Amino acid sequence: MQPEPNSIQNCTDVAVATSKLSGLAEELFDYDRPVTNGEVLFFRLFELFIVGCVIDMMWYWGAYIMRISDLVLPLGMANYLDITVLYGNGLSYVIASVTTVLVIIGYFRLFRYAYLIAFALMHLQYVTRFSLGEIPHSSNVVGMILLGLSLAMIMFEDRRFRGRFTLGFTYFFVGLGYALAAICKLVATGILWSDGRHLWIWVHEKAVDAFAYTGILAYNPLQEFALASFSFSTAILTFGLISEFMAWGMWFRRYRTIVILAVIGLHIGIKAVMNIMFWHTFWVLLLLAFPWSNWIDRVLERSPRAEALAASLRG
Repeated sequence: MQPEPNSIQNCTDVAVATSKLSGLAEELFDYDRPVTNGEVLFFRLFELFIVGCVIDMMWYWGAYIMRISDLVLPLGMANYLDITVLYGNGLSYVIASVTTVLVIIGYFRLFRYAYLIAFALMHLQYVTRFSLGEIPHSSNVVGMILLGLSLAMIMFEDRRFRGRFTLGFTYFFVGLGYALAAICKLVATGILWSDGRHLWIWVHEKAVDAFAYTGILAYNPLQEFALASFSFSTAILTFGLISEFMAWGMWFRRYRTIVILAVIGLHIGIKAVMNIMFWHTFWVLLLLAFPWSNWIDRVLERSPRAEALAASLRG
């Protein structure tokens, strides 16, 4: 009996899809490649940076929560838990303290589930702080990387693969997040989102915010040029939209650096025109953009203590 054409096509489609997923996994994780000393050192430094970001955010949010009295827009678990019990009583400092201890324990590999518990507490602190309606992007980026670290510690007995998984996980979800942000803009307003007059509105809104804070209403030269030129302001928004939409290109090693540099350019433009900067995200992108591990390897090749140094930081 000859197989039906549809079944043959379905099998072919599954084989093609499986091949593409396998290729993407290799681009993101590349487990077969030998682990170098530079890669070990870079991952441990990257992990240390994320640990520092988590600690910084937890204490900053904890201080802010002390001044909150009303729940405005419940996020995540705030829809199921009464987070108002954390307002204004110092419990947010307790959560920040416990999370600080947990991420330090996780960094030194003293407890396998430390990062996962820290991630849950970070989410609790996050929804408590941001159930007011305004959410910064950096907190989502750092939280997602902490989740990647949590999963890596749990899933992999072989220490060599933890860094590969965490970084691949980060590339995938950071790229996906930016691409989805661009799609959401297009869904909301269509291709006319990049209309330069939209930038004029946002620049004026930020100027009002600055005036309320400083008492001075002024524009920098770039803002003045954008306000004077419809074409220039449209070009700025178009570049930003394309950079976001193409961010999924960071999944592939061949395009990773140029794609991430374009996203970094997007953030620099936002800072210059809107005076908004997501510093944690900016530094994460810098760490992800370049082949730091290769450069570290070149430095370590000149050091007789390279192996001992790498071994001391393996985790």
